[in-house]
Amino acid sequence: MNKIIEFLKSQSGSDIIPVKSIDKEKLSKSFIDLKSIFDTSESDDKRILKLKSKPKIKKGQIWLCKQEYYDALGNQIIGNTPYLVLVMSNTENIANESFVRIHPISPFTEFKAADDIIISDNLITGFEFIIETWNEQPILTELLDEYVGDLDIDLSKIEEAEVNLSNNQKEFRKSEIRNTEYLRHSINSLIKFEELKEENSILINFENSIHLVKSHDAESKSITLINEPLQPYLQAAKKGRFKDRATFIFQKTIHGVDFEIKILKEEESYVLAVKQPNEIELRDLNNNLIKQSTPNLYDNLNSGLYFFKVKGISSDIRIRLK
Repeated sequence: MNKIIEFLKSQSGSDIIPVKSIDKEKLSKSFIDLKSIFDTSESDDKRILKLKSKPKIKKGQIWLCKQEYYDALGNQIIGNTPYLVLVMSNTENIANESFVRIHPISPFTEFKAADDIIISDNLITGFEFIIETWNEQPILTELLDEYVGDLDIDLSKIEEAEVNLSNNQKEFRKSEIRNTEYLRHSINSLIKFEELKEENSILINFENSIHLVKSHDAESKSITLINEPLQPYLQAAKKGRFKDRATFIFQKTIHGVDFEIKILKEEESYVLAVKQPNEIELRDLNNNLIKQSTPNLYDNLNSGLYFFKVKGISSDIRIRLK
């Protein structure tokens, strides 16, 4: 049992991890592999997690969460283990994002206490597990990656009295709370983003350095685009629809490369234009390449996280439009 505690402690303290340091082998391990490190008596077929198609998210479902995602501030977050969770509420919204409350699931039933619920039905996950009722937390629904099954259980019978824990149980819970921090961080970062930004502000993240771009005075704006000197925003010139609208301007020199980004919001979409001398490309969160409307100008962008790549700069510039 002490070996399990040592392992969980070594996995604690998940933080923002640079891509270059990611252990590809660790990322490929499933939740079931975690149990098999310490318990080799179970047959291999019981360790297989048979995932099903995604249904509508609701209370009582079990999901396998993403181990890696980008938070509201554009930081790359990587957990030490892809957790299984039990959904404890129906979906709600915060800052136009969907979230649920969850209880993490653990295969380490050795640490069960009076306020845990033990599930012995191997048909659900392929192994016995405990529901960590003491570790309830909110997470964004976008972290729910693979639907596993439904659990019909009366959670109202959870022990609410003070629970006496052994030293091993205390250490286990401390490690689990730290290891699941990456899940609730999805909500915490969204709240932080909402607190930091001013209305209609734009967030730009470069190498985990946050820049909240403030709007300039509202007036008819123009930007100098490569090969097209003094060219105004094209559609603005055609229709005059961008007059008296504020723009957001970000200027920076990185590794000797000077560039300027201007962003303008039109109702529910955005226009992004770039002034700099090198090749550029813009991709969305699904790595889809965004086509330029005209040289160095992107039109009709929706809210979300974008990855801006400039030739000569190794790191992506992450732009969150909201």
